[in-house]
Amino acid sequence: MGKLTRRVKFIAKERRLSIPAEFLHEHGIERGDALAVSAWAERLYVFSLPDWERTKSMAAQAERFFPEMEHPFLRVVEAGIELRLGSQDRVVLPRTFPFQQDENTRMHWELVDGVLQIEPEHRVVPERATASGPTGQRSLLDFMAANTPTLEKFDRQEAIAQLVETVSVARVAWRDRTWETDGIVPPDSLVRSIRVEGVRRPLLLREQEDGNYQVIDGFHRLAAARHLKIRSVPALVWRNISDEDCRRLKLVEPPKEQATAHSPLQRLQSTVRLHDDQVALQEIEHITGRRKRTLQRYLRIAQDERIKDAVEAGRLSIFKAEEILKAGVDSEEAILGGWTVKTIREMGRRQARKRPRRRDHGVRDG
Repeated sequence: MGKLTRRVKFIAKERRLSIPAEFLHEHGIERGDALAVSAWAERLYVFSLPDWERTKSMAAQAERFFPEMEHPFLRVVEAGIELRLGSQDRVVLPRTFPFQQDENTRMHWELVDGVLQIEPEHRVVPERATASGPTGQRSLLDFMAANTPTLEKFDRQEAIAQLVETVSVARVAWRDRTWETDGIVPPDSLVRSIRVEGVRRPLLLREQEDGNYQVIDGFHRLAAARHLKIRSVPALVWRNISDEDCRRLKLVEPPKEQATAHSPLQRLQSTVRLHDDQVALQEIEHITGRRKRTLQRYLRIAQDERIKDAVEAGRLSIFKAEEILKAGVDSEEAILGGWTVKTIREMGRRQARKRPRRRDHGVRDG
């Protein structure tokens, strides 16, 4: 959520900030109701009052239990102020509020666990502090040696909170394909999924000396995010690691066959294998959950070796393969020529017009 309409506006003269309707609907906030707004490092945080009070209470407890630890989010909660939602879903920031913009600014927003995060569209990413030293892992072996003895039970949510970072897409060197293995063009299904749900699986990145990031794993997700103009993505960032460590990380990826087990190509191949094993079509329908018409399409494609080989090699989609069979055109010519679906249909119509019509010369009984 929060991926389709990602901009709101800050009116500098009146210090009015627009609040996305999705945040208001989620928390049932209406005109005249109160909400909490806080600022930290040119980023605004908006809470519903119950969430703000609950978070303040949790922060106070954490501070009592861990007095030696200090987290920026504690300051975010403590610096919050209570404001009223005005007309046109806006709030007015006081002059003393620590967020200053000299001119009207477009703001990007994102909902994270019910908390609204807003920042200027062209905000300059602050330089990483050097006084505290590197915060990442020196190598995979160092990371494993340092953490394995203390882990009694793996907590996924805690690991996500601690390790997954939000990285600006502009800082990812998408042209660097050093670790690319299977292309950078994302499948349509992935683009549709990210458009609705956002990037759910974090990218694997390596921080470079200039502060930008090199992609180790996640080229398809990054390309889809760029296509959809998503400004930031979740990522696991590795710092100060060698090329050898990157190779090890690549080996952790699932094999290509396993990763694409639900692709149309894999569905085609599994259907053909079952059919070759003399399994009845009705039984295949029961095993795979696919409709009979879909299975018949796969089997028609498998009967033409040239089309089947082109589909398996990634040179032809299953949809286009079916159009070639429907049109009755020469499959080799269509594949080598890179015909579009429109061209395939047009060539099929031309061939149909050239075919002589059959005439029934019946012989009358004398």
